[in-house]
Amino acid sequence: MRSEDVEVGATYTAAIPQRLPEALRRPGATVEEFRSGMQLHLERGHRIRVTVTGFGEEPGTVTVAQPVPAGRVRLRLTAEQAAGLGLADGQEYEITGIVTDGNDEAITFPGQVVHTIPIRWLRPPGEQLELAPQTIALHRAEVCQKADGLALAEVEAAAAKALENLRRLQGLALENPDVDFGVLTAEFDHGQWLRVAGHLRGSGLDVYDPRTDPDAVEYPPLIRFRDRP
Repeated sequence: MRSEDVEVGATYTAAIPQRLPEALRRPGATVEEFRSGMQLHLERGHRIRVTVTGFGEEPGTVTVAQPVPAGRVRLRLTAEQAAGLGLADGQEYEITGIVTDGNDEAITFPGQVVHTIPIRWLRPPGEQLELAPQTIALHRAEVCQKADGLALAEVEAAAAKALENLRRLQGLALENPDVDFGVLTAEFDHGQWLRVAGHLRGSGLDVYDPRTDPDAVEYPPLIRFRDRP
């Protein structure tokens, strides 16, 4: 997303890359920063729901709050409670720990951590990381068209090339979540080349013919299979 499209107080999806930038891999100087860093580390490769709380000090960054249930609580003792425990007067005391119920089950409380992340990691909340049916149909038709007339060895070579492209995009996606949809498309294309190869092996044909493939599709008017002479 662009900075002008981001609204403070609005909720978005944040696509966290597998490999975090160096600045986000450093241990925090405070307990809050440490918790934020640990949580962001756990979220690598995932999409999380966040609320924008402001813009970061560095250009192109935002501060966001991520809901995270808190398992530990901190309770400040009153003077009477401290005295009842036999603690020395003249200072304050806190108890930190886990609250359990009558069944000795831990109780969690609403909590949040605050991150500072690049704006480009933000996505509209309704965006789904999946290929649209039209995209699936188009890419299946493209593979069928490209495979038309190829022998098994040629189809297997095309599948290997598609796998190379998939691995290249997966490498880019480690740091750039903008490549996520490219990875999905490459995965689908590779799968289609493998499917065509499997069809050739099972059919006993010398070359691939999409007209004999029950799973082949056209995508008119862009892609139509050529007529056989």
